[in-house]
Amino acid sequence: MARLTGKNVLFIIPKDYYNEDELDPLMAIMKEEGARVLVASSKFKDAVGMKTGTIMPDLLIVDAMEGIIGDSYVTGGTGTRQIIGVFHGVILIGGKGARSYLWKDQLIRLLIADRHRSGMVVGAIGMAVPTLVTAGLVNDFDVAASKDKHTIKELEKANVKMSENDVAEYNRILTAEGESAIKPFAERFIEEVSQTSIK
Repeated sequence: MARLTGKNVLFIIPKDYYNEDELDPLMAIMKEEGARVLVASSKFKDAVGMKTGTIMPDLLIVDAMEGIIGDSYVTGGTGTRQIIGVFHGVILIGGKGARSYLWKDQLIRLLIADRHRSGMVVGAIGMAVPTLVTAGLVNDFDVAASKDKHTIKELEKANVKMSENDVAEYNRILTAEGESAIKPFAERFIEEVSQTSIK
C-alpha cells in the first residue's frame, strides 16, 4: 500500500546547477509511494543539473505559495486562482546553484516557514540546508548538510552545528548530508508526511 496516496510533495530546486543525484531518486521514491509530486523553481524554464540532467519546473515558487493551483480565471481585470490542494511536504534540493538561487530567496523563506507553521513537513538536502537557516527554522538544533566550505561557513555564521549523522530531524524539519543519505532521509520524510492530515 502506497503510504503517500492523497498527499502532495513539492520539490524546490535551484533554477540552474541543481543536484540531479538528489532530485531524481527522491522524486522516484515519492511517486512510488503515491504522492503527487510537483517541482518549483524561480524561473519557468528548463533547469540545468550539475551533470547532464534538465527538468522543466511545474510551477514558479511564487505560485506554490498558495498551494496547488488549478486553472486561473480572470474576473474584473484581475486573475483569481482556484486552489486545489496544499503541499504536505516540501523538499529543498541542493547543488552548486543552491547558494545563488535558494539561500537568500525571500519567497522560499516565506513558503517553507508557512508550511512548517501549518504543521507540514519541511526537508532540505546537501547544499540546500542553509536555506532553512536563513528562513529562521533551524537555530537551536544540529543539522546534517553538505560538508563543502560554503555550506559550513553559512552554518557557522548562524551558529548552527553540524550533526554527526547523515540525517538529522527536529520538529518535522529534516536535513540530510547529500545523495549518500537519500534512503534514510526519504524514509523519515515519508513517515512524517504520512501522518499529516489531508486538507
